[in-house]
Amino acid sequence: MKPKNRTTIILSRINTTQNKIVMKTMFLCLFLSITFAFISEKTGWLEIDWKMIFIPALLVLQIIIIGTALKNRYKKH
Repeated sequence: MKPKNRTTIILSRINTTQNKIVMKTMFLCLFLSITFAFISEKTGWLEIDWKMIFIPALLVLQIIIIGTALKNRYKKH
């Protein structure tokens, strides 16, 4: 029997249901941030530095990681 390719093993570990939900959440947050910044710039309502666009997506990722860690720590065995 031929051993599996290393990239196939890594991708199978990454491509889980929980990770898909996290990625979709981050992309949604990033999309909303970019849309808000673009609309604010066009209307002149708010001056937004484009370097700050990724902060909400990173905050969402941190919240998900911390929530998962706490859930796993206090899980009943």
